[in-house]
Amino acid sequence: MNATSSRRLVSGGALYGRAAAWNPPPMTASTDPYLLRVLLWCGPCDVPMHPHPHGGERTYKCPLGCRKVPFSAEAVEAVTWTAAERRASVSAIAPPFRKSVLEQLLVKVVVRANTPDDLRFIWRT
Repeated sequence: MNATSSRRLVSGGALYGRAAAWNPPPMTASTDPYLLRVLLWCGPCDVPMHPHPHGGERTYKCPLGCRKVPFSAEAVEAVTWTAAERRASVSAIAPPFRKSVLEQLLVKVVVRANTPDDLRFIWRT
């Protein structure tokens, strides 16, 4: 793609309208220890999963009780951040800003099975 066709995509094509319509909020630092608080959803129940401290460990749990064992927050967040790094250039983002970045990139993260690495990512377009 040359500079002329690149300019045409931005200034006169469909990309222009979509890019102009999405005005992401500024990145903010977060002190919330749960990176996926508003993004993690239970696949079978289709409800948001909630932070659930369990034995001194950060975990997430389905509020409807379909999953008997809570998910390790560290494991689910690591898999999600790795997916975000593959999707966008975010590897240099400092940890306090990661929650804000993920909220800008993702609509939700769906836990499909009983393992923290079986996730489906629904990205903003």
